[in-house]
Amino acid sequence: MIAPDPETEARRLARLRALAVLDTAPEALFDGLAQAAAAALGTPIAAVNLIDADRQWTKAGIGVEVGASRPRSEALCAHAILGDAVLEVPDARRDPRFADNPMVACQGGIRFYAGAPITLEDGSRLGALCAVDREARTLTAAQRELLRSLARVASEALQLRLDSLEREVLLDRTGRLAQVGGWSLNLSDNTLRWSPQTFRLHDLPVGAAPSLEQALAFYPCEARQRLVQTIDRARREGGDWDLELPLVTAAGRKLWVHAMGRVEYLDDGQPYRLVGAIQDISIRRQVTSALETSERRFRQMFQYSPGLICTHDHEGVLLSVNPAAARALGYSVGDLLGRPLSDFMPESRRPAFRDYLLRIITTGSDSGVLELLSKDGRHLMWQYHNVLDDEADEPYILGHAQDITERFEMEQQLREWSVHDALTGCYNRRYLAELEAGPPRRWGCITVDLDHFKQVNDTFGHQRGDEVLQEMARFLKRHVRAGDAVVRLGGDEFLMLLRDADDGVTAEAMLRIDQDRATAPIAFTLGAANFGGEVSLDEGLAEADRRLYAQRALDRGG
Repeated sequence: MIAPDPETEARRLARLRALAVLDTAPEALFDGLAQAAAAALGTPIAAVNLIDADRQWTKAGIGVEVGASRPRSEALCAHAILGDAVLEVPDARRDPRFADNPMVACQGGIRFYAGAPITLEDGSRLGALCAVDREARTLTAAQRELLRSLARVASEALQLRLDSLEREVLLDRTGRLAQVGGWSLNLSDNTLRWSPQTFRLHDLPVGAAPSLEQALAFYPCEARQRLVQTIDRARREGGDWDLELPLVTAAGRKLWVHAMGRVEYLDDGQPYRLVGAIQDISIRRQVTSALETSERRFRQMFQYSPGLICTHDHEGVLLSVNPAAARALGYSVGDLLGRPLSDFMPESRRPAFRDYLLRIITTGSDSGVLELLSKDGRHLMWQYHNVLDDEADEPYILGHAQDITERFEMEQQLREWSVHDALTGCYNRRYLAELEAGPPRRWGCITVDLDHFKQVNDTFGHQRGDEVLQEMARFLKRHVRAGDAVVRLGGDEFLMLLRDADDGVTAEAMLRIDQDRATAPIAFTLGAANFGGEVSLDEGLAEADRRLYAQRALDRGG
C-alpha cells in the first residue's frame, strides 16, 4: 500500500528544498543519532531518512547505504510522516499495508519497523528516524520514548539549519540594499565598465566609465600605488585582493572604500579580465576607529559581553574579568580578581591547566575547552581561544571563551546512549569495543548465562522476560566494585568486567554471586577467566564463555 501524500505536501516539500540537505555529505550529528537509535533499541538497522517528492533519501544510517535513494512508494518512512506519533510495525509481513512491499517480501526482508517523524516548528514532517529489524518484535514504552527523543534532536538540528539558511538569504538581500558597486576591466583593450552604484559612489552621473587612469586618480597617491601593486601581483601570481583604501570622490567627499577583485583566466591560462566590487565603508571605519580609541566603549563591550573575557598573568592569576562571566560562575568580580583561575576548576583539571600555561607562554596562543566549577557546584564547559600580549611592560594573557555546557552535555548524553543497553541500563558491546581500543590492562571476566530464559518468554510473555532481565541486571550490579562494569552481551547473556583484577579478586566475586543465588530472579550459570598483557578482551571473553559452557555441561551431566 502506497502512503498517501500529507495534507501539507506542498509546504513540506518547499521546506525540504529550502534546507538544501538532500544529497549532501554525511554529518557527525545525524550519524550519531542513527548509531544511538540502533544501540538503544538493539536493532541491526537504523537510519535518518528524508522523504522527497518521489524518493526516500538516507542522510545517515547503520546497516544501510548512506546517501542512497529508493522509490517513495517502497518507503515505510513515507507512512511515518503521516502522523506525529511513532509508527511501530511489529511484523510487516502480517501488516496489509506492507506485506507486498519489496523491502518486506524479499528474502531476509524487513519484519520490524519503528519510525519517529522528524518535524520542523511549523509542523512540516520531512522524514523519520527509524529502527529496523529482520525479526518481528515490539518496543517497550521507554524505547518508544527514546526513539521519539532522538527524532526531536534531528528535528532541532534541521530547524537550526533552516534558520541559518534564512538568515543567509536575509544577508544577501541586505547586501543588495547596501548597493555595492561592481566593475570589470578587459585586459586586451583596458575597457573599464562600472555598475550604476559605482558611478553614484564616485559622485559621477551614470554613463560612460572613465579610463583606467582616471579611475585610479580618485585614490590618493599612496593608496593608488598600493592598489596598482596589489593588482599587478595578482596578475602575475593569481589570487584575489581585498583592500581598505581612502578615496576622494568627484565632489571632493573623502571616503574609505572596501575594494575587492580577482583575475579571470581563459582556458589556456591567460588572464583576460579583472572583476571586482567596491563599497563605501566610511561609517564602519569610523565606528572601528572609535572602538579602538575609546576606553569607554571598550569598557561597555567588556561589561556586557555574555561570554568570558578576562586577563591573567603567566601563573594563571586573574587580573580582570567581565561581570557576565562572574555572574555565570555565581561570584562577584571582586571574588575572582587576584585568585588563580585553577581555584575554580575541578582538582582533576588542574594539571592540564599548568600544561596550558606552559603552552601559551611558549607559543603565544592556545585554544581548547576549559572546565570551571560555579559557586553552587555546577560544572561549566567553556570553549576558549587565548593569546599572549607580550608588548606591555608586564606580559599577560587575554582570554575569551563561550559557554558550551549545553552542547557538551548533549554530546555526553548521546555517547551514554550509544554505549548502554536501553532495557537494562547495563553497558553494551559498543562499550567493549571502546575498551578494546584503550590502553592494555588486566581484567577479571565473569560471563553469566540465564538458565531456561526462553521458557520465561514462552510461558509468561516478553514483558515478564524483560522484567527478569532488568532484575538480573540489578542483581549483578550489586556484586561488582566501583569502577567495574556489567555488560549485556545480548539476549540472556551478561558479562561482569572487573578492572585490574587478579585471580583472587575474581574468585571472591564468583563466591559472592554464588552465595547470593537465592536472591536472583532466575537460575544462571557462570564462567570466569583472568587475562591481561597480550591477551585481548575478545580472547578473554571467549575463554570465560568456554568455561561457562563447560560448567553447564558438568551441571547438566550431574
